[in-house]
Amino acid sequence: MDPDTALISLLDRQRAALQAQREELTAIVRASESLMERYRPAVQRDAAKVEVEIITGDGRKRQMVGDYYATLTTRSRSMHPGPLPPAEVLAESLQGDADMVKRGIRVQAIYTQGINSAPRQRKYLSELASAGVEVRLAPQVPLDLSIGDMHTAILAANPDNPSEAALLVRGRALVRTYSALYEDCWLRSVPYSTKVADRFDSASELTEQHRTAMRLLANGLTDERIARKLGISLRTVSRLVSEVMRYLQAESRFQAGVLAVTHGFI
Repeated sequence: MDPDTALISLLDRQRAALQAQREELTAIVRASESLMERYRPAVQRDAAKVEVEIITGDGRKRQMVGDYYATLTTRSRSMHPGPLPPAEVLAESLQGDADMVKRGIRVQAIYTQGINSAPRQRKYLSELASAGVEVRLAPQVPLDLSIGDMHTAILAANPDNPSEAALLVRGRALVRTYSALYEDCWLRSVPYSTKVADRFDSASELTEQHRTAMRLLANGLTDERIARKLGISLRTVSRLVSEVMRYLQAESRFQAGVLAVTHGFI
């Protein structure tokens, strides 16, 4: 073959190979940019951007919670109206919280006062506090909510049935609102302590739990909804109402509500 022809043929093949490599590199760059935008930590996203995703299925929810924990760097805040989940779920959650504390993350949790009414529940709260979690108790917790740093929030799609789908919210513009709600509940709650006697079980006077139960009852909530709101059993709701009626010397729930309002108890 003529040397010039051979050289031109070689250069053409090299040019074609370089063109293919350039096209492949361009495709890789585009794919990488797409993956980074979709999966990069929420803290690196546009602060004004808000994303809401519905997560269904136990497997997907567990994966979502694992990914959520992995993105946290400074602070984790959660509130739980109760009742507490099964023991295996509690053990996994306790381990996750303990791991975050070891990573230097500040972990805060709010539970209803009713959670502190049974040995198994008190044991869990004690273990949680021993792990370094800041635990507080409130008369009423409005919903299940977890806030990661200031960029992610997780809450139940149906507050009356938290076992259904979960909502994964990303974006500071919306998470700031949930953060303000959490801070209000945090200020209204009291620190948990194993050294302080449970002052909410006494029937000799109206406690904050009694007042909250009567307030919900006066607003038309059924015993079932009051139990969900306070994270207690129906039997405990009935006991609280009975103790209030006995304290006020009322003969009916309606009369107890009237007397409670009259005396400024609610």
